[in-house]
Amino acid sequence: MSGMAVVEGAPVGRDSADVVVVRDNKDDGQDRVVTVRLRPGKEPVTKALEWEGPLPKDLEALDAIPGRKNHYIAVASEGTAYHIAVAGDTVTVLGRPVPLPGKVTGDNYESFAVFRHPSGKLTAVWATRGNSEEKSVVRAAAMTIGQASLRIGMPAGTQEFAVPFPTEDEVRHVSDLKVLPDGTVLIASASDPNTDDGPFSSALYSAGKLSMNRGLQPVLHQKKGSLTPLRRFTKQDDRKIEAVAQLPNKQEIWGTDDENHGGFVRFDQVRP
Repeated sequence: MSGMAVVEGAPVGRDSADVVVVRDNKDDGQDRVVTVRLRPGKEPVTKALEWEGPLPKDLEALDAIPGRKNHYIAVASEGTAYHIAVAGDTVTVLGRPVPLPGKVTGDNYESFAVFRHPSGKLTAVWATRGNSEEKSVVRAAAMTIGQASLRIGMPAGTQEFAVPFPTEDEVRHVSDLKVLPDGTVLIASASDPNTDDGPFSSALYSAGKLSMNRGLQPVLHQKKGSLTPLRRFTKQDDRKIEAVAQLPNKQEIWGTDDENHGGFVRFDQVRP
């Protein structure tokens, strides 16, 4: 699992949800998007979807479009965003894929979130993943979405971001992020020895807040002082969190890409 979003309007209960997941598959014939049904005490039920439209190589992030049931934004690692719609067993690309503003050659992206202000304005928030000594760069920009179009404006807010944990191997300061309804920015981080066998480590942070100024432009406020993990998974836990989703019942779901060890899903509750 490299990105995850909750299906709007689907039943939600304790440790129960329906989610859409993107995978970082790269070859022809491999699925890019699956649906997953999660119910207490039962194995997850996964269904691969057929992809219609320009085929991405490496999807790493996903979020639902508020108020547009079954519509999502998926982002590939090199920084291209796809407006997609899920219907039955098919996922369809709507309009042309859009490059993330400010991206440069060599950037690597693993996160993207959509926030809807009470005014109805949409904001996109995304980040480079960073690499140990290289901090992540978190950006926010106004976004407009039509029936079959997507436009992301130039970033109005930019912050550099690094985590105090993990500290070993290749540290990916932002492996996913989501923005809660009150503007709180949840960020997952992960470390990877790049052997496909781990051991991996991860953490989850409340990294700051997203707000809007009087002109309804997004503003990022990074948390001041030292960061403390809301959840911490050591090498003994051996989990690489790459997907975060939020539920309306104040639970969160973590999804992992543990490479040769497969994937893992966990329900949790850490909202500040």
